[in-house]
Amino acid sequence: MKILGKVILVVSLAISSVMASGDLNIVPLNKVKGMFNAKSALFVDARGFKLYQKGTIMGSMHFPNKQFKKFAKFLPTNKNAKIVSFCNGYKCDESDHLAINIMKLGYTNVYVYKGGYPEWKEKELPLMSLVKECKSAPKGPYIPNEETAVTINGAKVYWGGEEIDDGMIDQFWLTDQLNNGKTPANVQLVDIRKPSQYKDGHIAGAINIPWNADAEKIDHTKFPAGKLIVFYCNTGMQSTDAKGSLDDDISENVLYFDANVNCTGTKCTIEANENL
Repeated sequence: MKILGKVILVVSLAISSVMASGDLNIVPLNKVKGMFNAKSALFVDARGFKLYQKGTIMGSMHFPNKQFKKFAKFLPTNKNAKIVSFCNGYKCDESDHLAINIMKLGYTNVYVYKGGYPEWKEKELPLMSLVKECKSAPKGPYIPNEETAVTINGAKVYWGGEEIDDGMIDQFWLTDQLNNGKTPANVQLVDIRKPSQYKDGHIAGAINIPWNADAEKIDHTKFPAGKLIVFYCNTGMQSTDAKGSLDDDISENVLYFDANVNCTGTKCTIEANENL
């Protein structure tokens, strides 16, 4: 019986592994461009609404995997229709999960475009976004607005985002600080990605407390006491979700960092995401 149990476990893990990777029909940019130009596929953006608004592939439908049941009714009635799932580049797996869930509904032509929005934008292909006022880029070091200054757990930082006190740190200010090798006093950066991603590269001084996207939980008992916690990930997308999952009494000492972060070891390229 023990041997049979082990066999069943191994088979189950193998099936899960295939569903997680082997069954995905991953397509390169040239094939995606062909489907886009031929208008032969529905493109679905698996990222959060804020990132979708900032910019997406022209004609794409907003379809966050976290709200799959809500958005599934907008899928084509034809189960043979081509559907292309994408998100925020090669390190983003939300498009994988979305594609798997769509296939579970019986759709037979589901593709994953791993390059996603960043690659599409880099190649200067058709995009759409909210209309916003163009402003000339300020010259010299970024100077935050003192009216947005706040002290949390002994750390002086600046609010960011569209509204003060929306749980976001001033991403331009923090990017400038980190790119100059500075971490604000009494701030603890928390890398909420998978341990393997953290091991590949992370911001110097950051600790790893992974975000469980499926359970929508993060182990707040591991937060260092007496410090302002600042979440970051690859794109800011999961950090927003992780911050929003916390109870109010814990959340008041946590902010999230809305930026694209790419690290090899502790050498990082950090680019703040623009506000809407």
